[in-house]
Amino acid sequence: MDGLNSVASAYSPPFRIVAKYFVATIISFVVLNLMLVLNYLDISGHHFQPKILSITHIATLGFITMIIFGAMFQLVPVVLEVKLFSIILAEIQFWIFSAGVVLLVYKFWNFGSGLSFTLPAILLNIAMLIFSINIIASMVKVKSWNITGTYLASSIFWLLTTAVAGLLLSINLDTPFIKISHLQYLKLHVITAFIGWVTMVVMGVSFKLIPMFILSHDYKLNLAKWAVILINIGLLGVNWIMHYPDTEFYNTFFGSLIFIGMLLYLVQITIVFKKRIRKKPDIGLKFTSVALIILSITAVLNFSFLFFNYENVINLTLVYGIIFLIGFASMLIIGQMYKIVPFLVWYHKYSSKVGIEKVPMLKDMFNETLAEYQFYMMIAGLIISVIALSFQIQILLLTGFSILFISSIIFALNMIKIFRS
Repeated sequence: MDGLNSVASAYSPPFRIVAKYFVATIISFVVLNLMLVLNYLDISGHHFQPKILSITHIATLGFITMIIFGAMFQLVPVVLEVKLFSIILAEIQFWIFSAGVVLLVYKFWNFGSGLSFTLPAILLNIAMLIFSINIIASMVKVKSWNITGTYLASSIFWLLTTAVAGLLLSINLDTPFIKISHLQYLKLHVITAFIGWVTMVVMGVSFKLIPMFILSHDYKLNLAKWAVILINIGLLGVNWIMHYPDTEFYNTFFGSLIFIGMLLYLVQITIVFKKRIRKKPDIGLKFTSVALIILSITAVLNFSFLFFNYENVINLTLVYGIIFLIGFASMLIIGQMYKIVPFLVWYHKYSSKVGIEKVPMLKDMFNETLAEYQFYMMIAGLIISVIALSFQIQILLLTGFSILFISSIIFALNMIKIFRS
């Protein structure tokens, strides 16, 4: 099974727990792309607009964070060889988090409604706290630590930081109390979420999954160790200086540390790829490879933002958001789901039947030809959407978003096929 037995073991939680998060992720991805199509005329100008904020939180919470939760419940016990602290907490967290996402997305969409921003923010904070307690309580039992564990532990800290920042911003929208610019704290919230939470998880998990999928051996992870140190120092610095005015020098310094850390990670993962035995990539690795290339683009963009006022460039923040959320995060998540979900379903349904009756092959559990179409459609949709936003061509933007929506339907159909196998 291509070494995928490392994705599931006796330490794994019940599949029904992880499956809930995966199903919610698939639904959120389709809804995200549908909302982009239906509201393409509103995707323009400054990023602080109700509909844009609503769609962004479908992406960051309903899609990205939901799949990270599910993946970490599956992978942390297996990678670190410990039982998940509490299955019940994972179940409770799912429903609290789902309610918080729905309410927050609704409130952003209906910005002037009577619903408080604080209520959904409190629900999300409770869910994230429950998740953090569950993972930390699992990690304290680890006997043999590794680099993936270091990255994931760091990501938990930044998740909590992101959650608290989001709560304060929500309270400020209900009852303004922040003395400096709300948008400055929003920027801090985004940086911490994108780099500290999402990217840190991706980096840590990639050092476990990618070598396993491509059969890579005989490499050292020294650059990975320096990367996690530099990125954490940079994020701590950025979070510290953001509370003070006139900190341009420090912002550049700490931002540069993050950039260097990202470069070290990319060099490290390139070394891992060069040491691979399996040369021909399957569809999951095609998505993953493109995602990592796009990560390098976002890293360069982040670094360039340190030296010029990007807010004066029309739609640049929206272009960056599409590149990060669709080009990097979505491509990576989809690629990994094409690798992990078939195996988990197979492991749950058929592992006990091997040698007793005929069981399906992993490659037969979804339509790889359709997945290939989806792969190229996502790339085309991304490129078209970026060009359309850059040059403000609305009909082209509708075209790009429509292609992305169709690709999300293909993905959902393939996932349904896997779950029904």
